[in-house]
Amino acid sequence: MKTTLLHVRRLAVAAALLGAIVSPRAVSAQSALDTSEAGAFMGSWSVSLQSDYGPLEFPLVVTDQGGKVAASVGSPDPAGGLTSVTDITRSGEGLVLNYEFDAQGQLVPVSLTLTPDGEDLAAVFSIADGAFTAGGSAKRASD
Repeated sequence: MKTTLLHVRRLAVAAALLGAIVSPRAVSAQSALDTSEAGAFMGSWSVSLQSDYGPLEFPLVVTDQGGKVAASVGSPDPAGGLTSVTDITRSGEGLVLNYEFDAQGQLVPVSLTLTPDGEDLAAVFSIADGAFTAGGSAKRASD
């Protein structure tokens, strides 16, 4: 019974992770963070995460909108579209992107923390206030 519950929980968490990435919510605005505070993060990135159900890869674009940082997170499925992120802050050396996704009518909080790692970024994806986390990296996307 414990094994079955553990598998069900892992499946639910994996579904939430996929939902966070695949289910965009369109919001068009920028954050209050000045672009001068996010220079190392600006540009197009390819984020790769490792999960219990294999690797996931999705696009991330961090741009300047009127001197403020704006970001869009994609999904592993190119047809999934982009989610605009407006809650963008700094935490130490990291850039933190917070947004929500709709999981069958319930909004689930998502936090993506990016930290410089040489020419790349270390990435930590946290869903439902830390109920599930996945780590990975981001590399500059080739145009």
